[in-house]
Amino acid sequence: GTPDPGTSDPDGFGQQAAGAGEARSQLATVAAALDGVPAMLGPNGGGIGSNSWVVSGEHTTSGKPLLANDPHLAPQLPSVWYQMGLHCTQVSKECPYAVAGFTFSGMPGVVIGHNQDISWGLTNLGADVTDLYLEKIQDGKVLYDGRYVDYETRRETIKVAGGADRKITVRSTRNGPLVSDRNVQLGRVGDHAPVKGAAPDRGKGYAVSLRWTALTPGRTMDAVFKLNRATDFESFRAAARDFEVPAQNLIYADTEGNIGYQMPGRIPVRGKGDGRYPAPGWDPAYRWTGYVSQSELPSEFNPERGYIVTANQAVVDPKKYPHHLTEDWSYGTRSQRVNDLIRSKIKDGGKISMDDMESMQLDNSSEIAKLLVPHLLKIDVRDPYVREAQQLLEGWDYTQDADSAPAAYFNGVWRNLLLLSFGNKLPKELRVRGECLRVRPADDSGPLEDLDGTARTIRECGQRSTDTAQPDGGDRWFEVVRRLLEEPDSEWWQAPRKDLDTPAAKGRDQILARAMKDARWELTTKLGKDINSWSWGRLHRLMLRNQTLGTSGPGIVQRLLNRGPWELSGGKDAVNATGWNAAGGYGVTWVPSMRMVVNLDDFDKSRWINLTGASGHAFHPNYTDQTSLWAKGRLLPWVFSKDAVQKATDDTMALTP
Repeated sequence: GTPDPGTSDPDGFGQQAAGAGEARSQLATVAAALDGVPAMLGPNGGGIGSNSWVVSGEHTTSGKPLLANDPHLAPQLPSVWYQMGLHCTQVSKECPYAVAGFTFSGMPGVVIGHNQDISWGLTNLGADVTDLYLEKIQDGKVLYDGRYVDYETRRETIKVAGGADRKITVRSTRNGPLVSDRNVQLGRVGDHAPVKGAAPDRGKGYAVSLRWTALTPGRTMDAVFKLNRATDFESFRAAARDFEVPAQNLIYADTEGNIGYQMPGRIPVRGKGDGRYPAPGWDPAYRWTGYVSQSELPSEFNPERGYIVTANQAVVDPKKYPHHLTEDWSYGTRSQRVNDLIRSKIKDGGKISMDDMESMQLDNSSEIAKLLVPHLLKIDVRDPYVREAQQLLEGWDYTQDADSAPAAYFNGVWRNLLLLSFGNKLPKELRVRGECLRVRPADDSGPLEDLDGTARTIRECGQRSTDTAQPDGGDRWFEVVRRLLEEPDSEWWQAPRKDLDTPAAKGRDQILARAMKDARWELTTKLGKDINSWSWGRLHRLMLRNQTLGTSGPGIVQRLLNRGPWELSGGKDAVNATGWNAAGGYGVTWVPSMRMVVNLDDFDKSRWINLTGASGHAFHPNYTDQTSLWAKGRLLPWVFSKDAVQKATDDTMALTP
């Protein structure tokens, strides 16, 4: 599970693990490593989510449902998505497909889209489906239920392009493969876990195994083809039953006017513990006892409110729901904004159009700005240079358009505020790789080193990549700052001196003033002295790097394969979620990887856009022909019927057997 050092285990096992600083530190590294494991829907990580919502015909101009979806992923070139239609010449029992949407290159089924009867969308559920187990291994056997038993050993061959094959030995217990054999950080979790007893092959430490639903063969690909053939909510749910990994939120609409939601996924039922800390693999009480049945997974059909929104928020009340899904929900900034936008449109009998759905996807509103700007404007800024920048925030409507100077300055203040208040207080496993601080040794209670170097300290450098480091500035940090704003004297409102001429800052208002000053100077360096020339897009830029030699090849090859930059609107945890990491800078780190709006009244009036284009060839006209339109928030017509497709066709390629 996702490590949470702030929570104890009723059996005391997790509590012991939380008590050791070194083990806790290694768990942070493990969480980052698991975040980096490629998922079915492409690269993802902390903070990455998706938007989807569906509105019933009761509230639409057409009288039939409208469905929107935009999954958020790390930008890729070519795009992870491929737009396609799969149409049998004549739909029949033997050839049942009339479906279109987004899929993966080389896969014949449609992952997200619609057929002639229904439409569906996906967002990440974020369910906790991975657990670590400590294992006691001795003389080629593993301890389980009071005795040493055999474990599985197998040899695997990894084919290496352009090099010799690599052979590895994989050891697996009944809990899963020993990942500590392959990963130094995972091994250290076992080394430092403060539990009783010893594991002879690791001295006082333990081997570490991984239990993960994705390691058990499943039928998710079968579910995709069942979705493609589904005709109503019953067959949709039957398809969702096979959608095992990764656990997603599935929204639904059909041409009969129904809307719905189903949580699919293989969700483990645990014995003891909740997966937050490595469990004792030798104790049968901590094993998984099965999986949550679909009848117990959250589901909804034609809710009275007339719409459904999923944007990675909690879809159940954890205090009332009988099963553990996760503690790692989004805090609901995006989902709440979408809810507010829908409610504002349908109040007093208003109706939502296709254009409204498209506008909602492009909503740039900064929720943290609405909270923080009133506090910033109360600060008495006497430096005229900084005051000039502060005045940008007066009357700002909190939208983060690409050409907005207030958005540029506010996000600069937000980033500097986080770095001042939290950046130097986080463990090295969470800070940006290469950024070093002087810190007190763990066994030293003396003062921190001042600029004259009198006290004993050590140099400690960050270990996270710039796009996964903390504080990232997402909606979790919104909530942290929201609470601290009501505690002006909190110890968190402290920042060290940067140099001999800069005094340390202490207290909320001093930190806010310091953040505004630092942002003014940072943006002056990046954008120039004239604040009228500032724009958010000049800071917030997207580069598309080809997934082959575009990331690590020779410079001239990278220039041939890569494209950009594009100056983008939006921001982290805006509905238009062009994510950036405050710990690492303002560059775009994840994006709406595609956007679609489906019209269940007339599929030929649906709209879509991909991040790049349909070709992976760097000099093909369809390599990135959709990107500039995507960056401007435009959607393209998405025709579906045979006549409409033929009318819109420019080129045809026929593969004739």
